[in-house]
Order: sequence, then C-alpha cells, then structure tokens
Amino acid sequence: MRNALGTELTAAQEELADVYRAVRHLVVDRADELAPYEARNAMKALACLWQIVNGLDLEPEQLYRAGV
Repeated sequence: MRNALGTELTAAQEELADVYRAVRHLVVDRADELAPYEARNAMKALACLWQIVNGLDLEPEQLYRAGV
C-alpha cells in the first residue's frame, strides 16, 4: 500500500490503516447495533486513529462528513 506521496507503507502502518477502516465501519455503518457507551467510545477511538492515518498521508475523509 502506498500513501498519497507514493511512499510504501510498512506492514505495521498498513495494519493501523486496517484498524482505522474497521472502527470507521463500526461507527458509521453499524452504530445502531452498539450500546450508547460502545458507540461513543468507538467514536473516540476513531478520532485517535484518524490522527494516525492522517499522519501516514492516507488522506482520510474529515470525520464530520462521516457523521462523527
């Protein structure tokens, strides 16, 4: 996987990107299946992971566009 600058990501960085996508899926697409505290804490986790993915230059969407 390459970032927006064309730099190849390490396996660990790719795994972080996968975790971001998985948590985003839970928060955006499956929040109605979560208890309120689970949804809220997943949102917090997503915000933290967004910082990582943004730092990797993967150009994640702005969280407010995802309804977070």
